[in-house]
Amino acid sequence: MDDGGGTDNGDRHGITEPAHRGDEGTALLGFLQRQRGLVAWKVGGASEAALRSVATPSGLDAHGVVRHLTNVERSWLRDVFDGQEGLAFDWTDDDPDGELHVPDGVMMEQLLEDYAAEAARCDAVVAAHRLDDVSARRGYSLRWVLLHLVEETARHLGHLDLLRELADGSTGEEPAG
Repeated sequence: MDDGGGTDNGDRHGITEPAHRGDEGTALLGFLQRQRGLVAWKVGGASEAALRSVATPSGLDAHGVVRHLTNVERSWLRDVFDGQEGLAFDWTDDDPDGELHVPDGVMMEQLLEDYAAEAARCDAVVAAHRLDDVSARRGYSLRWVLLHLVEETARHLGHLDLLRELADGSTGEEPAG
């Protein structure tokens, strides 16, 4: 997407600063990328033991949040929007929240690698379309899907803020310096 200038406003500690000028598509993708980067930063550097030591009363933990976000991007951009067939998801009819139930042997590092790889595949879908294009399934514009993913990712980033603070006391909105 052409931004009309101003796409590169920097990257601090792997966190994208969305373009301060440019077109709507550049802004939407920049804000989504920022949220993705903050997810990786928020859980990065924490021990597996610390991250696994805390969960909400319903069982939500950091590993489940990251795997959920991976599945959500795959679902909205590659399945619903692009209509790709044969995609695998971590939920089932028997366990509709299956992506939240991450086995103990699955490490956060692997979940973050999977999330980044899925984000790259999803970005390729976005790059091939215009914001007004309508999804292959369910009739959503790409604009709506991107806005929804920014909202979904930001909402779950809030969960990660709380889980990380409970896990090891680490707080903050973004990397310092």
